[in-house]
Amino acid sequence: MAAQATVERSQAADILERVTEMRGWLREQQAVAEVQRRIPQETIERLDAAGVFTLATPRRFGGADFTTREIHDIYRALGAGCGATAWVVWATAGGNLWSFAFDDAVIAPVYESPWVGNRTFAVGGTSRFMSGTARKVDGGWMVKGAWPFSTGSVHASHGYLAAFLDDTDDSKVGMALIPKDSLIERDDWDAMGMAATGSQTVATDGELFVPDDHFSTPELLGARIAEATKQGRGPRRGGLPRSLVSSTGIALGMADQALEVFLAGIGRRSIPYSPYAKQVDAPIAHHTVGRAYQQIRAASLVAGDAVAALDRLDAAGADPSERETLQFHTDTAYVWDACASAIETLFRASGASAISKRMPLQLIARNCRAGSLHAANNLDTWLENLGRALTGAEAGPSSMSVLERK
Repeated sequence: MAAQATVERSQAADILERVTEMRGWLREQQAVAEVQRRIPQETIERLDAAGVFTLATPRRFGGADFTTREIHDIYRALGAGCGATAWVVWATAGGNLWSFAFDDAVIAPVYESPWVGNRTFAVGGTSRFMSGTARKVDGGWMVKGAWPFSTGSVHASHGYLAAFLDDTDDSKVGMALIPKDSLIERDDWDAMGMAATGSQTVATDGELFVPDDHFSTPELLGARIAEATKQGRGPRRGGLPRSLVSSTGIALGMADQALEVFLAGIGRRSIPYSPYAKQVDAPIAHHTVGRAYQQIRAASLVAGDAVAALDRLDAAGADPSERETLQFHTDTAYVWDACASAIETLFRASGASAISKRMPLQLIARNCRAGSLHAANNLDTWLENLGRALTGAEAGPSSMSVLERK
């Protein structure tokens, strides 16, 4: 608890400054993290000391209470150091919504016990493939299953795992709070991008008993979150859209790093089979830099507008409307795709030497494109949904998770 106590009164500016100071370290550890397929423990310890994991803690247990802008800027600073590290911090902060929903007696042991790193992770609810099953017994539930893509599970003490309660009715699903040491870690995450997130599968060994007070349904969880918000003890308004929009900081941070890396080498790099001994002398290089910079700038403006809109809604005590939620999703997907495209433009212009794994640009490109391919960030899907709404056709759901639907 000592580390937590030193940062519980931190302001966003304090954490942002600490993260910015860590940028060199994070960049040095990017390749190491990819090889290990998880964030190195020393990085976790430094992040914890900087107060970064307070973003995933309810205020009543010493957590932060920052605006969307403040969180977005912290993610951007993290992304400028290591995109995979920023993704883990974001995913665990967003999934921690459920800590506001369970009773204090259940949650307190999670946050009051000594721990370094993120306390919780959350996964499931979007499909049966990503969720377990549960059956009612005296005093609780018997839960079993496997949960892939469990980002943050490597360093967490507890997990929020979704479980379907009926074999045929997808609307009947609950969320269980389970100690991670009760689960099997399969260490099966091996991806071309975001490899360092350690987004492994976790599973039960047969059925696992979960007490009633550690299991709840969307109706009860939603009601508790609403009541906590009414009392000023809940999360800020915005829900899933707020989480997704804030994640654009990660993409923008990676784009910032990519542009910096490219410009650092342009005066030394040649263009073989051309008249230019130095790339910086070639007009095509100027065009490339200008195009990438403008893409990143445009993406930053779109993200900034969405961030500001969410903070205005929060200040007014209002949740996003259905139409606003659709726009927030589309803005998020646009920013991720634009940043990935800008980074790839710089990567293509970097020559054959850029494919070496000791060169950071190839890793940044793979990480950002991987993030853009997340189901929630698929630009084609959200452009179609936006187009359908604009033309009067029925758009797709803003969330595939039963646990997030209203």
